[in-house]
Amino acid sequence: MDVAIFGAGIAGLMTAITMRAQGHHCRIYERHRKSHEAGMGFILVHAAIECLENYGVHLTGAFGGACLHKYNCRDHKGKLLEQKDIPPGTRAIRRRDLMAALVHSLSSDSPLTFDAELERLEIDSCGSITAARLSSGVRIQADLYVGADGICSRARRALFPDWPAPKDRVPEVVGLVRCRETVQWAGHNFNKFHHPDGGLAFGVLPVDDDHLVWFVQADALRFPPPEENAGACEAFVKKLLRNWADPIPHLLSTTDFSRVHLWHALDMDLIPSFHKGKLVLVGDAAHPLLPFTSQGVSSAVADAVALAHLTGVSRNLGTALAHYSLQRREQCAPYVSRGRELMQNFLAPLDGKGIVLPIA
Repeated sequence: MDVAIFGAGIAGLMTAITMRAQGHHCRIYERHRKSHEAGMGFILVHAAIECLENYGVHLTGAFGGACLHKYNCRDHKGKLLEQKDIPPGTRAIRRRDLMAALVHSLSSDSPLTFDAELERLEIDSCGSITAARLSSGVRIQADLYVGADGICSRARRALFPDWPAPKDRVPEVVGLVRCRETVQWAGHNFNKFHHPDGGLAFGVLPVDDDHLVWFVQADALRFPPPEENAGACEAFVKKLLRNWADPIPHLLSTTDFSRVHLWHALDMDLIPSFHKGKLVLVGDAAHPLLPFTSQGVSSAVADAVALAHLTGVSRNLGTALAHYSLQRREQCAPYVSRGRELMQNFLAPLDGKGIVLPIA
């Protein structure tokens, strides 16, 4: 089967790896190299890591990330309010490192084309997809089209053009810092500092022996988010977090804000189906999850594995895609609900009671 994959993020690359393992020929189209190289880091649960390694994506050595053992919930002055165990085998990793591991494992006969943005899908009078058009005008035909083009997916909009996709109430400002001293302070723990009134927090996540990802979550109704530029993000973060506990001042002072990212997630209900005809969606294109779940990347990996398995065991592509959609919608639905619960918990005042692990 000839497979055209739109998006060379984690969902797209992993789909190419899993589908190639089933003997399919895959072509990957990515809108530009900058998006391929961008990103900070994230949490991977043990099941996702097992899936990656089963398909030859080995997170060892330079690609190993950092094992996480404890979640430390603190107030903004640094006082430890509660410590919870993180599920065994959970790891934090730089996006750059996981992308490199995926590309390293990608088959040489799965070409990756940059500057190739999906513009639209051609649909015939029966509602079947006949081709994909790139912004360059190039027309792509395949036996299967995979939309792995992120939260603003054009493939998803082609399936459900009127489906509501409101922005999350809690955007994040995310940065990456090299600081071995603070990595040693963090140990193998995920630390998160909360304002007592709720709706404002600073997270610190070690992602290797030298680097940490930090993020600020702020309720947009109380703290209108900054413009998407370095100066505005720096002023916004430093104003909100002035006089917060160590190591926050040090991390902010050593951050290159030209590389900081303002991230707007979507608070979106699941679309009715993850496929139509020969088009199937994976990753954020199928199911944008709130960042409170820490399940976005792990779910993208699970999508790729399920799609390859189901297309491998069924002789009928339509039947396989229908089973994929049903299975993955059922598995993602609890993450949507749990993400909203975790967001409401985050917005409420911090009283030291009912502290929950920020991993769904």
